[in-house]
Amino acid sequence: MKLPELKYYIKNITIATPVILSFAGQALVQVADSIMTGRLGATQLAAVSLAGAVVMNVLVLGIGLSIGLTPISGNFWAKNNFKSVSIYFQNSLLVNFAASLILTVLLFAFLPFLHVIGQPKEVLEITGTYYLLIAFSVIPFMLFLAFKQFMEGTGNTKLAMNITLLANSINIILNYILIFGKLGLPKMGIDGAGLATLVSRAFMPIAFWYAMNRDTLYKKYFLFFRKTHFSIKKQIELIKLGLPISGQMSIEFLSLSMITIMMGWMGTNSLAANQIAQTMISLTFMITNGVAAASTILVSHAYGQKNQEDVRKYGFVGMHISLVIMSLLGITFFFFGEEIAMIFTTSKEVISISGKIFIVVAFFEVLDGLQVTALGALRGIMDVNRPMIYAVIAYTIVAIPFAYLAGFIFNWGEMGVMSGFAFGLLTASTLFITRFHRKTSNSRSLFINLGHEKKGLL
Repeated sequence: MKLPELKYYIKNITIATPVILSFAGQALVQVADSIMTGRLGATQLAAVSLAGAVVMNVLVLGIGLSIGLTPISGNFWAKNNFKSVSIYFQNSLLVNFAASLILTVLLFAFLPFLHVIGQPKEVLEITGTYYLLIAFSVIPFMLFLAFKQFMEGTGNTKLAMNITLLANSINIILNYILIFGKLGLPKMGIDGAGLATLVSRAFMPIAFWYAMNRDTLYKKYFLFFRKTHFSIKKQIELIKLGLPISGQMSIEFLSLSMITIMMGWMGTNSLAANQIAQTMISLTFMITNGVAAASTILVSHAYGQKNQEDVRKYGFVGMHISLVIMSLLGITFFFFGEEIAMIFTTSKEVISISGKIFIVVAFFEVLDGLQVTALGALRGIMDVNRPMIYAVIAYTIVAIPFAYLAGFIFNWGEMGVMSGFAFGLLTASTLFITRFHRKTSNSRSLFINLGHEKKGLL
């Protein structure tokens, strides 16, 4: 297959750029949290790492569930069926709210059991309040995601970016004020970071609702809202499409969380170094995840129009763009890993360990970019069940066992643990790309499930 025309790359980048800025903005808040809490000490940095890993591993279930709305709304939007877009949006708000309550209760219930995963005692002693605050912030964040995924399905990625960047600015400012006790307020430490996250996330869905109501183009979607449009059938369709995405994402995050737990077994310094590395991994992942989101949008539009050629081109264009971006970032991590770590901490031991971890990270950046953009393309054609199975293979059968084997049996230390995730990414990217190529090679098999106006989406 020859390279697609330049216009495909330009369109992907145009749609992806606001998503990248939005995702990167969210990751930069984590960077700011890590930098500011890192100044308090390695124990505080490790506590933020632990709580963040647990909450994110649960929140990712909700994020995956919400993503199911994007290809659905994109598909109907491409056919100018705006009423159906609105109805699915309305039902997604209800599904996301219900899911957020369930996830928050689960997180609250897990707090007393944090000690069972073998983390340092001094870390557990200061984690509780911060953990509860960011757990409660799941509720407004899930509502925001319903707005965001609906809007991105229509091809508008700028509004979510603007709201996210504004909320992140609020978060960072509040971080500084609350963590260090500025403007006459008491010094709250990491609890201040948790409160800042809660406030900024509560702002996000309110801002989205306000912005849409002031825009004639998007206010019309609210006009379609009716009690009679709440539909168990459509809610089930959203859940059926979203749950496998949740499963795939949660399995990947579970693998990363297991990496964090294993690092904790090696000590507080290893856990703090891992937090620095994972913060940067998250930042770079958000960049390529923006490209993947653009692939989902563009592929879903082409899929709705039954244009096989554009489905394939938009899918592979995303992979090409991610390949270039992640290669450059990997080179940066390889040569400047310790210098990056110095931004977060003054501990020589943590900096040294971070530098070693970044060498491994440099090599798997490309694989990470390829797997997420291939997944984005598969979601655009609403192919979600088989990728979840592939994720189980890559991140549980391959990544976690190899991480333990290399880190503790072969005694390769922190680099060995992180290399397990690299092998998982290699497996995942190979399986996802092969799946997309096979699914889109034949137009008859590609569009076999596209009669959803009458038969249901799945």
